[in-house]
Amino acid sequence: MKNARTWVAEEQSEIAGFVVADLQPRGAAHIVTLDVVEGRRRRGVGGALMEVAETWARRERCRLLYLETAEENLAAQAFYEARDYTKVERIPDYYSPGQAAWVMVKWLGSSPEAWPPRAP
Repeated sequence: MKNARTWVAEEQSEIAGFVVADLQPRGAAHIVTLDVVEGRRRRGVGGALMEVAETWARRERCRLLYLETAEENLAAQAFYEARDYTKVERIPDYYSPGQAAWVMVKWLGSSPEAWPPRAP
C-alpha cells in the first residue's frame, strides 16, 4: 500500500498494539487494521492509536475515515461508536461465508457526501 502508514504503541519496551491506515480517493482514509495485545486492552492503547491515525487523516485533509469491523464484534463497534464512528453499510460474507462486516465512518470535514467514496 503506497499511501499507507503504520503506528506502533509500546509499553515497557514491548509492543502493545498497532494501527495501519491508508489514503483513499476523494478525501477518504481507511483504517486497515487496529490490534491491541489482549493483556493491554481497555487501557487506552486503542484510543491513543486511533487518535494518531485520525490526526494524520486530518493533516492529509481527509474528509472522512472509515473501517470495517465484524458484525458480531460488539465490543469493537461500541469502541468505534464512542469515537463518533457510525455504521453506514453492512457487507455480507466480508470475512468469510456467513461472517458479515459493518463499514463504520467518522466524518472529519464538512457535511458528508454519498457513501461509499468512489474514484472519479
